[in-house]
Amino acid sequence: MEIAILGTGCNKCKTLYERVQNVVGETQSTATVKKIEDITEIMRFGVMSTPAVVIDGTVVMQGGLPKESEIKEWLSKGKPDMKELVKQRYNDLAVLNKESIGCCCNPMAPAAPSKKVFTIMSEDYSQLKGYEPDADLGVGCGLPTQYARIQKGDTVVDLGSGAGNDCFIAREETGETGSVIGIDFAPQMLARARANATKRGFTNVEFLEGDIENMPLPDKTADVVVSNCVLNLLPCKDRIFKEIYRVLKPGGHFCISDVVLNGVFPKEFTDNAAMYAGCIASAIQREEYLGEIEKAGFADIKVERTKTITIPDDVLQEHLDEATIEKYQAGNVGIYSITVTGKRTE
Repeated sequence: MEIAILGTGCNKCKTLYERVQNVVGETQSTATVKKIEDITEIMRFGVMSTPAVVIDGTVVMQGGLPKESEIKEWLSKGKPDMKELVKQRYNDLAVLNKESIGCCCNPMAPAAPSKKVFTIMSEDYSQLKGYEPDADLGVGCGLPTQYARIQKGDTVVDLGSGAGNDCFIAREETGETGSVIGIDFAPQMLARARANATKRGFTNVEFLEGDIENMPLPDKTADVVVSNCVLNLLPCKDRIFKEIYRVLKPGGHFCISDVVLNGVFPKEFTDNAAMYAGCIASAIQREEYLGEIEKAGFADIKVERTKTITIPDDVLQEHLDEATIEKYQAGNVGIYSITVTGKRTE
């Protein structure tokens, strides 16, 4: 395990470095600890504030001073839990302006000093009815509501609802007689979504805090479930699709836009992916993804749209060594955004 302490030499940064060193010594851990004080190197990790802790290339904490007990927990667990990292990143994203967002599901990636900012998020919501600019954070990989066949009076559930963008578009489709429920596990993101709904006087849109692998909803609640570039971030796809099946009414359906892979990626590529394209960090193979949907019991599974995601050469060169780039480019591999639908029949 390699632990990097990012900081510019302030007292808090020095204290953190010494505290981590002490805990590593006391626990007789084999982890190595190093300082990174060069601002250019710090910015490459996409942190918003220092001091920050990076374990094996992944940011686990920033802007604070963890207790010794927290450091010991990191050492005992090894690499931190992906879901907690996602929650941290999206809490940070909630307080940023759209213009500040660097890339995909690594929203903390800086716009500078990096030479290029890579983003797969190029979908334009602005022409859709119900679009609310304040709720659009630019982190969707598709337009799931466009294919969701939402009807007036439907109950719609949006998984990973963020600032409410897809919820407000769904509300336009479901009308005053329907209802929309957004679920998110990032408290600051929920606060932003609720503020957006209150500002517009929406009374049939609500936002619940919860884990989409264990939704805070009764069985057979929804006519339609939508989600936009969220499931790829979480490790247990099988559990998520079973939950979607549970909360759908018989005859209900889902429409999800997500990121999938095709082909075997070099290990070095996936180890570094979160630096510039965080959305592929927990993405799985396309056929495996569709297989999990089928195993959950859905019928009429259809890929409505496929979009190829191309990583520019200069972005690869900025973040990967030449050997890894050659392995990646020599393989028949790809990253895709897909929009898929499926139906609960019973």
